[in-house]
Amino acid sequence: MRVRHVPRLIPVAVLLAASVLLCAPGCGGKSAEPADTVAMEFYRNPAFPEGHRNPVDHLAYPQHPFLAPNGSSNMHCDAYMSDSYEAGGPLGLTPHVIRACYGTEWNLPVTITFDSRGRIIAYVNRWAEGIYIMLIDPETLDDLAYYALPPQRSGDLLHPLSDTSGGAYFVLDSQDRVIIADRDNAVQIIQYSDEKGRFEMVWRYSLQSYILPVVKAPLGDRVQMAAPDWEGRLWFTTRYGVVGVITPRSSLVSTMELAGEEIQNSFTIGEDGVYIVTDHALYRCHADGAGKPVIDWRTEYDRGTRVKPGMIHQGSGTTPHLFGDLVAICDNAEPRMNVLFLRRSDGREVGRLPLFNEGQSTTENAMPGLVREGGEGLEYSLIIENNYGLVRTGLYDLGGCCGASAGGVSRVDLVPDGKGGYTCREVWSSAENSCSTVPKLSLSSGLVYLHTYSWPEGAPGHGYQYYFTALDFETGKTVFRVPVGEGLWYFDMGAPVTLGTEGGTAYIGTMGGLVRIADRPSG
Repeated sequence: MRVRHVPRLIPVAVLLAASVLLCAPGCGGKSAEPADTVAMEFYRNPAFPEGHRNPVDHLAYPQHPFLAPNGSSNMHCDAYMSDSYEAGGPLGLTPHVIRACYGTEWNLPVTITFDSRGRIIAYVNRWAEGIYIMLIDPETLDDLAYYALPPQRSGDLLHPLSDTSGGAYFVLDSQDRVIIADRDNAVQIIQYSDEKGRFEMVWRYSLQSYILPVVKAPLGDRVQMAAPDWEGRLWFTTRYGVVGVITPRSSLVSTMELAGEEIQNSFTIGEDGVYIVTDHALYRCHADGAGKPVIDWRTEYDRGTRVKPGMIHQGSGTTPHLFGDLVAICDNAEPRMNVLFLRRSDGREVGRLPLFNEGQSTTENAMPGLVREGGEGLEYSLIIENNYGLVRTGLYDLGGCCGASAGGVSRVDLVPDGKGGYTCREVWSSAENSCSTVPKLSLSSGLVYLHTYSWPEGAPGHGYQYYFTALDFETGKTVFRVPVGEGLWYFDMGAPVTLGTEGGTAYIGTMGGLVRIADRPSG
């Protein structure tokens, strides 16, 4: 895929400040509209039959007792942060694409979850209009109710583009309740009442006194995420290294500090502990009998020498992925990053593999994957995308934020070597440019789902395009591309692909609202 490197013609800060005066096409109403795809074409690979699906053998990911069912509870599907669904995804059968806007300016749905009635509960950043938890109809995309969260406490419009704190990583618990760390540094539990027809706050606990007194622009230390462990205690992290545990019955809070380290990714929750990746190391922690966080092990990784284009900070951009006996992350090494596999028991590395081209290799997203039984023991697979060259502040650059992105997606397998160790290899690589979104894997469809970027020859500077793209898990070949939209309003800013609970449907949060892609029913 050809990449055009282009200069910025106007200072980014000026354009961002001016952007609040602009309206997204079609925004402002409640009804969803067809996506802007007039100049785009659907593609199906003739090597695959229509409706191609190839279910993948796998071991099921465990169900966390305090979270909503797997596939419904958070940005990364489940407590193991597998980014893999049992539900089937769209097969590209007469696809139908609509988009709904929830504001008159930028409005970005980030985390999308599903309650026990199948309704969407989403975190939506409407920039100047505020931040909301919203109840959304999964078919029409109509907004049914909303709950206002504390607003941005800074005049710095770049902050939401480079900081994951403030609620984007919320989780939905087993009682359909939102557990969220808000921008006032409090943990809230919020629930929608069908009887009253509105969201209500069930519980709130301020963590302001546990925030580090660091002075870093634009907002200093912030609570980043909160989620329950397998015993029901609430864990939280802050951007600059505080790890805490709240015992719900007593509201007792205990903390520890990972001094000098920064946290930008969601943490992962296993039966054996909580896995946290900082910009220096991967940790496994547990709570002792008094509810205090304790470090079980700490494994440093190569954090490189710089914040690479596409990264938020200098360190791993991945959420730890638990499967079988292992946990996986990517590092930030030069000239190529590595995918790392470590033992859950002691943090010892058992496999690594460098990926993508030298000097153009990094990922800021979680890795879908699976574990399955093999002839010699458990075998592990991961899907890793290359986010090198993404510029989140480049919304108004020619080519947008992805104009200089390198692209590329790889599948990596780790398999037992029969001698007590493992062999790590790249199974396939694809040139598809999934510039920034969190990819997903449907285990029942055998398809990897991406939100890909294209800038066709001869297209104007803002005529770049986004597609909902499916790769075959076994071969890495592109199966189909569904047109999603053209221009900056279809940029996802790192929001995930989300698959619907009933199968055949996917959702993508974009700067212009929520996009729904679905196979059109026959008949």
